[in-house]
Amino acid sequence: MGIKISDYATEEPIYSNTYPYNFEVAKDIDEHSSEIANADYQLKISEKWFEGIHVTVADIKTNQPKDFRYSSAQENIGFLYCMEGVIFINKADEASDPVIINANQQSIAFGQLNNTILHINGRVKYLYIQLTSSYYQRIANKTFEAESFPKEKTVTPEMEVLFQSIINSKYAGRANRLFIESKIFELIIYYIDQQHTPASFLIKKDDVDKILSAKKLVEFDLQKPHSLVELARKVGINDYKLKKGFKEITGYTVFGYLYKIRMEQAYHFLAQEKKSVSEVSYLVGYKNPQHFIYAFKKLYKILPGSLNKT
Repeated sequence: MGIKISDYATEEPIYSNTYPYNFEVAKDIDEHSSEIANADYQLKISEKWFEGIHVTVADIKTNQPKDFRYSSAQENIGFLYCMEGVIFINKADEASDPVIINANQQSIAFGQLNNTILHINGRVKYLYIQLTSSYYQRIANKTFEAESFPKEKTVTPEMEVLFQSIINSKYAGRANRLFIESKIFELIIYYIDQQHTPASFLIKKDDVDKILSAKKLVEFDLQKPHSLVELARKVGINDYKLKKGFKEITGYTVFGYLYKIRMEQAYHFLAQEKKSVSEVSYLVGYKNPQHFIYAFKKLYKILPGSLNKT
């Protein structure tokens, strides 16, 4: 058993590791960490494994859009949780639309990252939990059926706490193994009989960078934001694809994201730079300061003027 991560364009190996059958180890738990960096990308990867279970925490930064090939010697049941950024997954041997996983989203599948292309643009952090089929069947007393797991990507607060506890475990040795396995039990219990939910909207890879360009325009045009149609025209995509794709990638509508960025910028101007409410209102694109005050109070539950006086 083993994994390999390589540069998709050059096929140059970047990271690889091998494991015993079924991840069995002589000691309580085995671990490995590595850091790889060059002019194009930085990769930090941390692994833990023991019988039936493998856990990976990866932090990838790229200076420009980059494709990585992820190869695995065996297909396992995978729980992929994105902590930060956006992950685009394409099967290397199929001409299909990518699976898109945003921050605080998940994907559950058999052989999730087996022979796939990971498209990374910026920074991505993810947790990938693999369970062997034999382990899952022993614990759940049934074979894995993807249909019994939810198709909804958004991670519930309960699951976010569970995933973060696995990532931040401070235990060592036998205690760490018992702790991780207890969380795996919670994971299986939580998901085993979930109902079906509608499939997510799929975005073609050609449209992904256009939508990300639209996202940047929203971030930099706070004072004079474009309409949805204008935004779509500027990045070269139709407004329907932009509307659906923007929500899929960011978790927000275009104007919901505009509101979010405006309020975050406003909070910074008020709390850090101590600007006046009327000045901040103008800087983030509100013509009427009263409209800005109402929007700010609705989100933060405080008047904006209370921040620049603190």
